[in-house]
Amino acid sequence: MYALVVVDNPSPMLDKPFHYSIPEKLRDEIKTGCRVMVPFGLSNKPIEGCVVGLSEECPGHVDRIKPVLRRVGDGPALSEELVMLAEWMRDEYLCTWQEALGCVMPAVTRQSIGTKKPGKYRLWVRPLAAAKGAIPGNAVRMRAVMDFFAETALSEICCGTLMDETGCSMQTLRALEKKGLVEVFDKRVIRSPEMPTGLVRDNVERLTPSQQEALDNIRAMHRRGRREILLHGVTGSGKTEIYLRLIGDALEEGKQAIVLVPEISLTPQMVEWYYKRFGSRAAVIHSRLSAGERYDQWEGIKRGDYDVAIGARSAVFAPFDNLGFIIIDEEHEHTYKSESSPRYVTHAVARKRCEFYDALLVLGSATPSIETYYRAGQGGAGLVRLTERVSGRTLPAVEIADMREELKEGNRSVFSNKLREGIETVLQRGEQAVLFLNRRGYSTFVSCRNCGSVIKCKKCDISLTYHRGENFLVCHYCGYRRRLPKRCEVCGSDRIRHLGSGTEKLERVVEESFGDARVLRMDMDTTRGKGAHYSILKAFKDREADILLGTQMIAKGLDFPGVTLVGVILADFSLNLPDFRAAERTFQLLTQVSGRAGRGDRPGKVVIQTYNPGHYSIQAAKDHDFEGFYGQEIEVRKEFGYPPFERLINIIVSGEGRREVIEGARAMYNGLCDRLQGLKKKYEIYGPSQAMHSKIKNKYRWQVIVKAPDLDEIKEAVREAKMELLKGRLKGISIITDVDPVNLG
Repeated sequence: MYALVVVDNPSPMLDKPFHYSIPEKLRDEIKTGCRVMVPFGLSNKPIEGCVVGLSEECPGHVDRIKPVLRRVGDGPALSEELVMLAEWMRDEYLCTWQEALGCVMPAVTRQSIGTKKPGKYRLWVRPLAAAKGAIPGNAVRMRAVMDFFAETALSEICCGTLMDETGCSMQTLRALEKKGLVEVFDKRVIRSPEMPTGLVRDNVERLTPSQQEALDNIRAMHRRGRREILLHGVTGSGKTEIYLRLIGDALEEGKQAIVLVPEISLTPQMVEWYYKRFGSRAAVIHSRLSAGERYDQWEGIKRGDYDVAIGARSAVFAPFDNLGFIIIDEEHEHTYKSESSPRYVTHAVARKRCEFYDALLVLGSATPSIETYYRAGQGGAGLVRLTERVSGRTLPAVEIADMREELKEGNRSVFSNKLREGIETVLQRGEQAVLFLNRRGYSTFVSCRNCGSVIKCKKCDISLTYHRGENFLVCHYCGYRRRLPKRCEVCGSDRIRHLGSGTEKLERVVEESFGDARVLRMDMDTTRGKGAHYSILKAFKDREADILLGTQMIAKGLDFPGVTLVGVILADFSLNLPDFRAAERTFQLLTQVSGRAGRGDRPGKVVIQTYNPGHYSIQAAKDHDFEGFYGQEIEVRKEFGYPPFERLINIIVSGEGRREVIEGARAMYNGLCDRLQGLKKKYEIYGPSQAMHSKIKNKYRWQVIVKAPDLDEIKEAVREAKMELLKGRLKGISIITDVDPVNLG
């Protein structure tokens, strides 16, 4: 029997399983998913690896096969299903085995496998016998410890707590242990994340007839064998309560469920919903947890301590072994696409896991992605609709403020007359408002009025954003920071001006314009600390603020009954991006942020400020008309051959040497052309050309784009061309292969 081992070496040249013989003494220990130590290379240096399969056959010379040295850890680190998932991801997203395995087994878990006591431990003490005459009369602290146990009747206690209660020391406890009176031992500490409270109502909601019908339809489709369903419900229609009922179904059947949310900012409210319903059976997984908390949550899932996992994108890999449901809330969000290799699409990974367990994938959104809605229309997924809000509440009235007309009338303020009046009315009534601006910082760029030069990052081809609170210019791509110059570094002029507006500037303008208003800001700058999201949302929920302003963190998922007004400061930011998804993202953002208004007893109102009021995405958002938007957008996609009609691979060649990057991009293009010539299937290759962001973190970036209805044959050609380029004479370049990209930057 041979073990197929992927060694812990990131080199793409070693991207394959290596055969190792399994010694007789290890036959019962080596399983698929185990971590092992094996000799590697000419020096036979021991290296760790993961067993991704077992085989009775071995290619090549059997006498050259090296043996597995030992198993690392107690048992399989990965289930066979997760190993199979990693293999599928390697093929689907053109990544390496190492990268795929790194997704399904987080580094914090992998690093803990070989330790004798993974996790965190504290010293505890338990009494073994009554003191009687074993303690000398002058041993006051010993006597205090034994008296404490006699009076409290505790079976065990943390050593630190006992020391605080009795004034004893560790030396005292060790002396008692020698006398056989107590036992000092290690006890595992489960580092559970702090659960939020007070953001949602405690009661279990009674379903409306519309919700009940939707739930019944999902259950019926599931019974008939449907494995994927799109729940298309308007904002405030009660999709969360349906998710909760479906998870309850899974738990009653002895199965488990994963719930995915797009951003950490949504997690506090979402976690509280699920924690109130399922209590300690719910685990939380997201990037803001400490390494120890992530490890304990992950291991707790493997041990069977939890039945439900809630979290952002990476929670799709939660190591359950009997999945019943995977729910992807706000499924349209671009954050469900990984930004590092493997650049996986969460929907596709979830679909693959559901196939293995015969589980149901539920995708929920008020504004489904074009691809998901098209898939449902073609029969690839069931479609269930929720067309009305709970409790008969109406969707908010949406008004468009044409900022061109505002300028003509002499209004140069950040607020249109409509929005200003709306805010004043809300404040007078004691209600709340949400203001949305999808740019953080004070000014979006700083320019010289004399020569027109813009201050850019020295490491990236990106303009720097001015943050007034810190008095620094900051690059939002690499983090580069510098002081604001007093004079232009190109022409020497002192006419330096801050142009554009971010959330920091908006906060100042709101405070100046509405002096009595209490304002909270929620963006990347105000939510860096642990628990910051929760603190801001809790304060707003408790009516400690009148206005919440922020970036897309506040655009979705938040449910506050006091909000009756939503203002979109500028709808054109996302619309003007050079991206085929720009119209879709604009419609989605406007619809989602509009949905924050009118969730209580009072009707809501939305004011959208724009310089392009006639655009179909803005008009459709105004009318809450998803079908109308979809009808126009799908025709545009079809005409130009964009997803869902064609699939894309964006190949980015990057490096610190501009000449090498350009040569590499050309070689990649030529290599692909040579390999794809014989294909009968339709395909197109674009490039090589500069990427939209031509330099990031001191690395130049050029790209080649492949477009085809089917990528199965094309992927292998891309992998071969990539390997040939990496093995060639060009040095210092790296290649990113992004299958099904969400943008082409």
